[in-house]
Amino acid sequence: MRERARATNLVERERKFDAVALFYTLSLGFAAGSDRSVQAFLERFVEMSDCDELSYATFHGWFSPPFVALLREILDDAIENLDTRNADLSGRLERFRDVLIADGSIVSLYQDAADVYAATGDDQAGLKLHLTESLSTGLPTRYRTTDAKTQERSQLPTGEWVAGALVLLDLGFYDFWLFDRIDQNNGWFVSRVKDDANFEIVEELRTWRGNSIPLEGESLQVVKDVLQRQEIDVRITLSFERKRGSCTSTTRTFRLVGVWNEDTEEYHLYLTNLSKDDYSAPDIAQLYRARWEIELLFKELKSRFGLDEINTTDPYIIEALVIMAAISLLMSRVIVDELRKLDVKQRESADDATASSLQLPRRRCSHAVERHSHLIQLYVMLDLGYELPDLDELLLWASRDPNPHRPRLREQVESGEFW
Repeated sequence: MRERARATNLVERERKFDAVALFYTLSLGFAAGSDRSVQAFLERFVEMSDCDELSYATFHGWFSPPFVALLREILDDAIENLDTRNADLSGRLERFRDVLIADGSIVSLYQDAADVYAATGDDQAGLKLHLTESLSTGLPTRYRTTDAKTQERSQLPTGEWVAGALVLLDLGFYDFWLFDRIDQNNGWFVSRVKDDANFEIVEELRTWRGNSIPLEGESLQVVKDVLQRQEIDVRITLSFERKRGSCTSTTRTFRLVGVWNEDTEEYHLYLTNLSKDDYSAPDIAQLYRARWEIELLFKELKSRFGLDEINTTDPYIIEALVIMAAISLLMSRVIVDELRKLDVKQRESADDATASSLQLPRRRCSHAVERHSHLIQLYVMLDLGYELPDLDELLLWASRDPNPHRPRLREQVESGEFW
């Protein structure tokens, strides 16, 4: 980390800059307490770095393009080097290398940040976080930020990274070209279908008893409102431009399944390239339910790691805090893995051979990390060779008035002018 910091002008410009102390102040301090202001981060940094002459202006100035680039590089490396050896999938998911879930979520910002982070409303500002989550690890495999107007589809690349994986897509990624690219790269997909989609049905994949309505040759919109069966399982055709801007249409056939929902009294429809022999229509609907995991991940980032409260309009601080939320999440997962290893050792050494394992769900553990992150930070810094701060000096520094020449209320009452 220090070598990377030296590759920027951060260290050259400011002798007080300590990349390691600042990194752990943000990554662990970000989750500690309810105050996530720059002033709070400054005070936590001073605790660890023994630098009580550091001014707010100097600390604020460290949040710059080189520092954001450093954090981005650390995050990208961490994501790339995730250890997934113990992340095997089972049951319906065992045939896949992984299950990847793509989605976007908007982080609300102060209106004054709209110049950089525009939102759909004229008087609004927002940052959109684009994630692709690995179901096996519960962690992002891609993590990008844009303004709130950017469409999710534009931030999802295609290529060999989908090989052997199942990709779950909502309507924000509804793109026939994308479905074709996933299929061409030996991946699988399940996507919701737009309400107004009107595919031509070319083959029925399930035979129904009695006088069932024949679907072959019909269009989806004509038949879906008159069917009374619990499932739809057909092959459909769709047309798109395989080469963008070529004006040459390509036709592909994919599988469309529908499962009747008693509550809404309508079909939930899905497009997929998974075969009927491997997955029935209810199986496809069940697979799609795993998309809820990414909603839980967004909730965790916002509630546990501070993305629900970004109290600044500075674009570099905003970007740094959003990246640090992801790094904090990764670090909490590392801690969870270590806790699970410790739990196994304790059970193996227990006198009672039938001792049951403690349940250590990821999100409950991240909550524990949040509650104790300040203490974790202290132990980490001590292990790295930092010393405990002088408590008297630290409290004196934190208590000093940053505006000593501004008259206080009592002084105004005692000797100020009457208005």
